[in-house]
Amino acid sequence: MVILNQFTKSLILSILFIVFLSFIFSSFEVKGRSMEPTLISGDRVLVLNLNYINLPFTNKKLIIQMPKKNSLLVFHSDETNVDLVKRVIGLPNDEIDIKNNTVYVNGEIQSRGITLTTPKNNFPLIIDENCIFVLGDNRNFSNDSRYFGCVPLYQFKGEIALRIWPIDKFKLFR
Repeated sequence: MVILNQFTKSLILSILFIVFLSFIFSSFEVKGRSMEPTLISGDRVLVLNLNYINLPFTNKKLIIQMPKKNSLLVFHSDETNVDLVKRVIGLPNDEIDIKNNTVYVNGEIQSRGITLTTPKNNFPLIIDENCIFVLGDNRNFSNDSRYFGCVPLYQFKGEIALRIWPIDKFKLFR
């Protein structure tokens, strides 16, 4: 009887721990070439959901902490109706300019990423409040803010915390 009680307690604690973790993290599979070489299609990552909390019974999201430049975010694209992963390049009120295949943020060259193709939007632009400018690292194969504009904060699901698959490429991003 004592062994059964210990087993039951351990099982309940394990289930509660797993439920707790599922509120903090969600799993996401990278699809496509847009984030190469940082993330490869098929990589599985854990997304930290704590910075963006969905308010119950509303379509609103509570932003606990603004994303930081160069962080990797997962967001829902209304244009393609899929979840995407991209790198944060610009925050609200930043000036983004793209000329001569180079990205400038507030007048400084943004060196990360592969050379750009010609953008669809007009540049320079100032990022609106409650929006973020995102790019893929493999910019010649990325559908990103150059084409669909700045992404509203309410579309963000979370920040990539770590790559868990493939196991030999395990990496912490935060």
